[in-house]
Amino acid sequence: MGLAYGTTREEIYPQEISREELRQRATDFIDEMMRASGDTRRYTVELVHIPRNVRAPEGVLAFLPSMPYGLRFWGNTAVYLDVSVEGVPFRQVKCQFKLHVFDQVAVAARPLVPGQPLTDSDFRFEEQELGSRGKNFVTDGAELVGKTLSRPLAIGTPILRTMLKTPDLLKAGAPVTLVSRLNGVEVKMDGVALEAGGAGKIIRVRNTASRKVLRGRIVDEYTVEIVHK
Repeated sequence: MGLAYGTTREEIYPQEISREELRQRATDFIDEMMRASGDTRRYTVELVHIPRNVRAPEGVLAFLPSMPYGLRFWGNTAVYLDVSVEGVPFRQVKCQFKLHVFDQVAVAARPLVPGQPLTDSDFRFEEQELGSRGKNFVTDGAELVGKTLSRPLAIGTPILRTMLKTPDLLKAGAPVTLVSRLNGVEVKMDGVALEAGGAGKIIRVRNTASRKVLRGRIVDEYTVEIVHK
């Protein structure tokens, strides 16, 4: 909008909205969205970009915040402020922030080696920033006990889900009991595991009597339940 001859910008837009007010309104909205999401983790908000002070016409100001792309725990979180004067839309202001989210995550309590089942004494919990690896951090020790690692870890190193392996209950060639449940009828047979695997893994097995190769889910170190298509 051009200025009329002989008038100043300050006369046309006598109100000034400071960068600090824009920042505060945007961060207040982030706080509100975090509470609404039920997320109780500690977080901080880092300013990335806020426009310069905004001048507006005379009248009652209102701010309608929105977050079209949601809360982002890596990259930037954008908050849009739709500014209106006396109920009339005036301008949209885009503010950008970086969220730093922290949680208690499992780390190695001592040097750890691959293949050794983890116990409660192998890990402890420390607060760390989650960042882009947030989904891979472990926050519940129940996920770790009995699992093994795919790589060695030094003391204090975070234990990530991508490092975890379920230890093999069965070795290839181990004798097992095959359990078949079909149409309410249960049948047990002698068999042999043709593949190694941990609990829940589907492996190939052979029926000792018929020599037929089947697929089954490992129940425990002695039992495989046949999977029927």
